[in-house]
Amino acid sequence: MSNMITGPGQGTDLLHLAERRMSWLQNRESVLAGNVANANTPHYSPKDVTPFQGVVNAAHMVALKRTQPGHMLGPAGESHAKREGGRASLDGNRVVLEDELGKIAQTSDQQRFATTVYGRYMGMYGMALGSSGGQ
Repeated sequence: MSNMITGPGQGTDLLHLAERRMSWLQNRESVLAGNVANANTPHYSPKDVTPFQGVVNAAHMVALKRTQPGHMLGPAGESHAKREGGRASLDGNRVVLEDELGKIAQTSDQQRFATTVYGRYMGMYGMALGSSGGQ
């Protein structure tokens, strides 16, 4: 039973999942900051990362094997998908600062939530070890 909770590579380890979530949030924050930084760049389209659920699902997929030298490798790491739509300015820029700042605030809230859950989990873990450790 404990192997189901903490088994390596199973994707069910809460601490590993929290680490991956925080890494994903950090990457998203960086991409969104890049969108804000390019708010005045002509013909720039804002980007975002693959949703976290897609990242988790991809971890359970079997990797493709390159059997011939002419075969192309699949994408590695986080993919940055361009978002279509939005209002374009006169120079063709599609960054809407209000939208980007809202997404940055949402990402910050998600980081705060993830660290709170992690901290409480570690607190419960420490309390369980302290109570059964024979004082």
